[in-house]
Amino acid sequence: MKKKMITLAIVTFLAGATVTYAAANYYAQLLAEQQEQMTQEVEEIYEVRQAEMGEQIRHDMVMVVETERQRIMEEATNYLHEKLNQQQQDRMNEHTAEIRAEADRILKELKIEIDQLFEE
Repeated sequence: MKKKMITLAIVTFLAGATVTYAAANYYAQLLAEQQEQMTQEVEEIYEVRQAEMGEQIRHDMVMVVETERQRIMEEATNYLHEKLNQQQQDRMNEHTAEIRAEADRILKELKIEIDQLFEE
């Protein structure tokens, strides 16, 4: 009886191991068969993410270009105003110098005429 029990235990163990091996092999095979599908899914995720990144980069670059455009226009406008103000000041100085020179000439002539009045 003990021999029968040991034999039965060994047969049960072998049958269980065979069933477990077959089940494990079945699921491993099932997983292996899905490898191509999983690869395709991973590639699809990659392609979608690449497209999203491309769109995000494009959007970011548009924002950078717009920001730089605004910076350029602001700096160029400020520089233009500085140059125009300097030109205006230079012209005013030039005209002021001409007016002062003329005023000095007239004053000198008037002083000569005044001096002549007292010489008589």
